[in-house]
Amino acid sequence: MTAIRLRLDELSTHEDPMVVEEAEAAMAQVDRLTAAIDGLVRQSRNSGAELRTEVSVVGELAGVIADWRGPYQDAGRELLLRGDPALRSSVTASRLREAVAVLVDNALAHGGGTCTVAVRQVAMRGDSTVCVEVSDEGEGVSDDLVPHIFERGFSGRGSTGVGLALARALAEADGGRLELQRRRPALFAMFLGAARDWTSVYLDGVREPR
Repeated sequence: MTAIRLRLDELSTHEDPMVVEEAEAAMAQVDRLTAAIDGLVRQSRNSGAELRTEVSVVGELAGVIADWRGPYQDAGRELLLRGDPALRSSVTASRLREAVAVLVDNALAHGGGTCTVAVRQVAMRGDSTVCVEVSDEGEGVSDDLVPHIFERGFSGRGSTGVGLALARALAEADGGRLELQRRRPALFAMFLGAARDWTSVYLDGVREPR
């Protein structure tokens, strides 16, 4: 991450204002990811249970959506948040926000059309589970990328290859799971235990994306 930021720092002195703008935006994202990784490493030294609190998932994500609406508008696209604010989950709020921010960023960089973040309650094997879905209207994920999309360091389109691996790690750190549920157009789903009924929502094996 440090090496990437140094390269971007060099680009920030470019004579083209557009290059400078893009470099500064990329540096801000690198700084955000670096801080998230550092926080995840620190938190991994604890059991993590004491970091979880009952939160309104929609309420926590409202700030994330507000932060990303500007970049989406600049790209001529729309970013929506849907769901019942009453749906609550026992999570580490910062992990939830960062994981969804990564998915929204990914949809902006690689997707198309409207990006929708939907929060809903689902039943999985009798457990009450909150599902956060991030979808867009783009071309989706190609078949050759699907087996590797969550691998750290893997990128098919010139990115750092850190984002989706980080998002999955953040979800799993709270006992949840992040999956690619649909390939075309892309739909990512993060499953979290509902509040007052905390239970790990790991599934046996890996669900094959539709």
